[in-house]
Amino acid sequence: KGCVIIEDAQTVILNAPKESSAMKNSERGIGCAVHSFTFSQVFGPETTQSEFFEGSMKDIIRAYINGVNGLVFTYGVTNAGKTFTIQGTSKDLGILPRSLDVIFNHIRGRHYLKMNFKPYLSNDVKKLEDEQVKQEEALKTAILASLKEVSDQMLLKAMLYLHSYSHLLLYFLLNVSFCSEKNLVPLDIHKTNMQQRTQASVWISFCEIYNEYVYDLLSILSTSKPQRRRVLRICEDQGGNCYIKGNNTVLWPGQLHRISLMIRNVCKRSLFADLKWINVQSTEEGCRLLKIGNKNRSFACTRMNEQSSRSHSIFSIRLLKLTDEPQPRVLGVSELSFCDLAGSERCNKTHVFGDRLKEAGNINNSLHILGKCIAALKQNQNPKMKPSYIPFRESKLTRLFQPFFCGKGKACMIVNINQHTSTYDETLHVMKFSALARQVIQTILPKNFGYFPPKLVGGDGKPMMHFDANTSVDDFADSTETSAEEEVDITILSHEDLLKAAEDLKEKVAAERRSKLLLEVKIRKEMAEAMFRQLLETEEAWRQVPLQPALRLKGNRLEDMKDSYEEKLESKFEMYKEAIKKHAYMCAMEQIEEHYVPIEEFLAEQEKVE
Repeated sequence: KGCVIIEDAQTVILNAPKESSAMKNSERGIGCAVHSFTFSQVFGPETTQSEFFEGSMKDIIRAYINGVNGLVFTYGVTNAGKTFTIQGTSKDLGILPRSLDVIFNHIRGRHYLKMNFKPYLSNDVKKLEDEQVKQEEALKTAILASLKEVSDQMLLKAMLYLHSYSHLLLYFLLNVSFCSEKNLVPLDIHKTNMQQRTQASVWISFCEIYNEYVYDLLSILSTSKPQRRRVLRICEDQGGNCYIKGNNTVLWPGQLHRISLMIRNVCKRSLFADLKWINVQSTEEGCRLLKIGNKNRSFACTRMNEQSSRSHSIFSIRLLKLTDEPQPRVLGVSELSFCDLAGSERCNKTHVFGDRLKEAGNINNSLHILGKCIAALKQNQNPKMKPSYIPFRESKLTRLFQPFFCGKGKACMIVNINQHTSTYDETLHVMKFSALARQVIQTILPKNFGYFPPKLVGGDGKPMMHFDANTSVDDFADSTETSAEEEVDITILSHEDLLKAAEDLKEKVAAERRSKLLLEVKIRKEMAEAMFRQLLETEEAWRQVPLQPALRLKGNRLEDMKDSYEEKLESKFEMYKEAIKKHAYMCAMEQIEEHYVPIEEFLAEQEKVE
């Protein structure tokens, strides 16, 4: 009905249809019926997957190959074609399989095929022993063997409604890259300090955020009987970069609060398994892992989408650069993540209830927090305004994306639009959010500012050497993991546990205040007693000095001086006493304010008791 018009290659105009809320509001004088939005590039419904990939992903892939972390995420309402954009079908590949193909074509002839170097934590590499390499090979074989007869039925079902409408792909970059295009160096001529050519190893992980819990999509689950999935947790390294760590205890989400308070005290490294990273040798293996993960991903049928994604999925590709020598050294690690965000939806249109309603609430909440973070970043760019708090930690999604929004990588956002009039109001909200996000200007931090270089660790997790050949092992601290890694994720606590923890903290703060007040009184008392003893010693010394008749007049003067000093000391002593009294009074008033109860509430409570 012409509600979406492409004006040029960067501009889209939205005309509100008659039945939309935007049109009804404009008729009442609230808002307007026509909106114009500008993007880096607009792709119409006739755009092919190949054309879209060439127009959107080339710079991201080039920066990623040269060591810059990248993030690509799709945003839009439900049934707008986000999954199709990233994954595509077997006959029409999306940007993810095409990116894998470009990466493997680029490292052809220099592909490091061994599995003895594996990604570790957020930006490090673990050197595996021979036995650990065999375990990695067995794990990969088992995961690939779980895919017996997989076709494109699930993707075709997911796109069932896609072909009913024409869709638009709106694309723009959120920030700039670490380096300009003219400074990019192809991997095949990238040299080390020793003028050596490089090799590359590719590792893949696939996870989802479902109802604010993180799950590994590459876990092998039995098809004969239902199994509980392992809940993963998000940690941070010393550089503030997030990574996903696993908990060996299998629990339902509702049972997590029972062990949350014991995690810090009883967990050991052997009890945790990180998110699975699988070594891949070709694009075909990467696509097979994508299909396996899709089998484990959370999908459901709603009124607006027969195969609706009920979670945010994150497919990550890590590229390890190694020197081309018999005993390779690790030169660097870069990561490219594809995040397929679940679509925002209105429950009165999708007609969901029960578990689907809970899923929709969590999806909309995480997207809302993402919007709050973007708005706070935009506000903080204005030097005239007071910097506002950015709520990255209020959602698993924004916590994982935080490094990219803080200048530690290059991110781009793909906005998918469904042109059907029934979703116009939701589409308008998506466009307004996208327009706000495009105004965010990210400053990429230089690596010498708050940057922790990646390190190589052994099979036991202990550091071995820096990636830089000129750096020795003495540069590492003794501990291989920071305290931040072992922090408890408070989002897994129940409401009662959070209240109890808050009360415990209040008691600790009150006890600390009391101890500090007593310590201050004790110190002041000791100082007063020391000054008083000094005064008595001075007086006793004056008494023992013999005064000659010729010096009596001078002695009288000294006596006057002594009396003057005594008066000054007494005044100082009184001043200290008054200060102590005033401090004690202020502390007592603070405690009274904390525990103050209005007289009306006290009388009402007393009547209830009677």
